[in-house]
Amino acid sequence: MSKQADIIAALVASLDAVTWTATADAVTVETKNFPTYDIEELENPVIVVTDGGIDSERLARSAHQRDYSVEIYLARHTPTEAACDVMLDLLEELLDKLEDHSWGAVSWPSGISSPQTITVEKNPDEALVERNVWRAGLVVTYRYPRAH
Repeated sequence: MSKQADIIAALVASLDAVTWTATADAVTVETKNFPTYDIEELENPVIVVTDGGIDSERLARSAHQRDYSVEIYLARHTPTEAACDVMLDLLEELLDKLEDHSWGAVSWPSGISSPQTITVEKNPDEALVERNVWRAGLVVTYRYPRAH
């Protein structure tokens, strides 16, 4: 399995083990290559983890660092303002978990620690207006030093 696939598997297992406090509803965590959902599938919050890009930079004659990007989508049908507020709280809680990188019993690939960067785009393309779906897209970058 590739290093990026290992990171995705560890992240999904880690997020799935979280007891989320921002919402009383069950949060589904899964990985998909091409995430698509019908509005009925978004009654409760959904976190989808998928692969992103890879950047490789030479550090020395026999050393590189690779930055593995993982994309995370957080979504839910939010027909009320209160439901939107809950999603903002859930996004903050998700960011805290990613930054803290304290996952308990879940084993992560060696050499991978907390993310180098996390970027968030909330409600891209006016998603809220479109069918009352609140969503956020996150790009989380993990750095892996590689000597060869």
